[in-house]
Amino acid sequence: MAGIIEVRDLWHTYLRGTPLEAQALTGADFDLAPREIAAIIGHTGSGKSTLVQHLNGLLRPQRGTVRVAGLDLADPGLDIRQVRRLVGLVFQFPEQQLFEPTVGDDVAFGPRKLGCDRAEVRRRVREAMEAVGLGFEAFKDRYTFGLSGGEMRRVAIAGVLALEPQVLVLDEPTASLDPQGRLELLGTVLRLRDERGIGVVFVSHNMEEVAELAERVWVIAGGRTALSGSVQEVFWRAERLRELGLGVPQVTRLMGLLRERGLAAPTDVITLDQAEAAVWTILNS
Repeated sequence: MAGIIEVRDLWHTYLRGTPLEAQALTGADFDLAPREIAAIIGHTGSGKSTLVQHLNGLLRPQRGTVRVAGLDLADPGLDIRQVRRLVGLVFQFPEQQLFEPTVGDDVAFGPRKLGCDRAEVRRRVREAMEAVGLGFEAFKDRYTFGLSGGEMRRVAIAGVLALEPQVLVLDEPTASLDPQGRLELLGTVLRLRDERGIGVVFVSHNMEEVAELAERVWVIAGGRTALSGSVQEVFWRAERLRELGLGVPQVTRLMGLLRERGLAAPTDVITLDQAEAAVWTILNS
């Protein structure tokens, strides 16, 4: 299946040509298939956020290739608005993106900028809010900055969804959320893929979160792609991940400890449900 996003040998230098220049990417690769959920992981400063900012044209390629639905982001003649209608980016701490006093107005900002008429704006706002679990009638007139952290984050996502993108990019979507807010947001991401058919790219330091959501994982280290594959394939490379300063889900580490003690623990366990089934099998074998 052709990728909706294709990144090849991407390089990026901040403040290029100045004494303060900093190399952020040094040949990163990435791709995303339609309806896929992909995670990007790596330690702080590895280049993850720089990579995802290229996916909707916030940054343009200095060297290498970024294509979105066949559109070449290095083409100086490209109308970047085409890309931003296809790929919506939600920054880390997206509540800092909110600025309108009421929820409905904040979600409506993007469609209004697109020139949608009043009826179309209302339709998009209603559908986007309900897609993230915020009832339109219950929340449209709520004061934006009186919401909980999890609710504010969902408003920010709804504002992007109102643009009706094919891909949603989330940078550390559950950072600083309490456990309930985290669970609600993860459920929202899965529901968006299942009900709307959109692809999702998310950056995370939480390996349990990656195991629960992702189908494929891309590991960025030193500005380049160090590992990629299915979530099981990547987490199976526990020693390589440790070399890169990363961990694996706790249940994967538990299975490794059980194998060290001579028990027949499987190598592909990455979620709590899988671990529960594996331990049950071991105890009854």
